[in-house]
Amino acid sequence: MSLKIRTLVALSCAIVAAQALAAELDTRLYISPTVNYTVTDGNWHTRDDSGFGIGVGKPISQSLNLELNANYGEYQRNNTYATLGTVKNTGLMVDALYFFSRDPNFSPYALLGVGGVQTRATKYSETNLAANAGVGMMTWIHDIGLRADVRYRDINTRKFDRGDWIATAGLVIPLGAKPLPPAPKEEPAPQPAPEPVPAPVPAPVEQPAIERPAPQTKIILEGTNFDFDKATLRSSGKAKLDKDAEMLNTYPDINVDINGYTDSIGTQKYNLGLSKRRATTVKKYLESKGVAASRMTTKWFGKKDPVASNKTAAGRAENRRVEIIILN
Repeated sequence: MSLKIRTLVALSCAIVAAQALAAELDTRLYISPTVNYTVTDGNWHTRDDSGFGIGVGKPISQSLNLELNANYGEYQRNNTYATLGTVKNTGLMVDALYFFSRDPNFSPYALLGVGGVQTRATKYSETNLAANAGVGMMTWIHDIGLRADVRYRDINTRKFDRGDWIATAGLVIPLGAKPLPPAPKEEPAPQPAPEPVPAPVPAPVEQPAIERPAPQTKIILEGTNFDFDKATLRSSGKAKLDKDAEMLNTYPDINVDINGYTDSIGTQKYNLGLSKRRATTVKKYLESKGVAASRMTTKWFGKKDPVASNKTAAGRAENRRVEIIILN
């Protein structure tokens, strides 16, 4: 095996071993029909030509996809070797795609793969170990992806290595429906309690007055952060806002800022819009509880000012938040 192939195999294995499964990821299997154009190695004595392929893949972490790709190309001999007919290459590769970003508008990646190539020609048939490496990108339109990449494929034949440059374009078609977020667990129905023994009626207790918060107090909806890529309030978030609305209705002179935030996944342009929708959701809910709209100003900051690390799923969940700032 050549040094070039050994290096590509080692790097491919290192990438696969280094990745951990990530949350909030569409992990559906997908198929990827492609067309390609190959600039063949001079040792083939063939003309450059187009071909086609089909692959199946699956995202396994926030940064990594694994794919099984098959491709076929048929290349005419050049004039010097025309009497020898055509060269037909059928390749089967296992590829690891490392994504630098999962932005649906532009997802660049690097790829490494190993496999084999069967070569057939007049009075000749041989299967050899191969490896490839390259770079590419994906972009998504609704639930269909477009992809393109350029890769160098090294084939270790019995006589000498042959290296081809292959440009590929195709589709990424997920299989099955997009998974829905898990439904909240239902609490078990309470068991009927035994008939209570009548007790003396206690004297009425005066409820304490709601304390007025100090100016510039920050109210974070702790434990009620938003789901990934959502601007819908959870039931626990509504319960927390009910208490905030009661306080604001008790002190009708208080004005507030309502600030929306997101985690770090996606572009800042997209996240600004998402954080705006979250802040607007909170404002409209407080309005429904009687708080005047003129007392509330919405602001949105996207993925700026995180309160926890975006490197973990728990940290990203804390950053998907809305803060209410008491102004006076």
